[in-house]
Amino acid sequence: MFRSLVLALALVFATTTVAQAASNVAIAPLMQVAAKSKLNDAKQKYLDSKFGKDKEKLEKDVKAFQKKAGEFQKQAAALSDSARQQKAQELEKEARAIETRRQEFAKKAGPIEQKINQQILEILGDACANYAKANGYDIILDSAAVLYANSAANVEEGLVDEVNKIWKEKGSKFKL
Repeated sequence: MFRSLVLALALVFATTTVAQAASNVAIAPLMQVAAKSKLNDAKQKYLDSKFGKDKEKLEKDVKAFQKKAGEFQKQAAALSDSARQQKAQELEKEARAIETRRQEFAKKAGPIEQKINQQILEILGDACANYAKANGYDIILDSAAVLYANSAANVEEGLVDEVNKIWKEKGSKFKL
């Protein structure tokens, strides 16, 4: 715990030193910039087209299982020990099967989502660099790492526009 505190303080002091060295600093909530930009919609649309049906089927099966489990809990007291045990084993087997399918889905979708996220980070980095150069900023910090900043330093809207511009220049498609 002490190490975490020391590392957090070191990060704050390092950020403060960097901010003091830069004469014109801006901040932006980069996760919100990505969410407000066209990137988020494109990511969701791509993932839905690729994995939407599998995801919906899995979600439907989970809801059906939860309903069965709820019904079993209501009926458990009225069942004989052997019937209760048998039903519990059936539910446990079904739960394992659903979990296996969920893991297989994550194995299939996870790497693609990671590639998309990497491209989003690259676009965010390019947008920050372009926006900083065009508007005379020495540094743009993610507002998640900033403890306090004047609201005038927030360049979120400008970055959203820059991200959308870069996205359009790249053909509005992820390269997978």
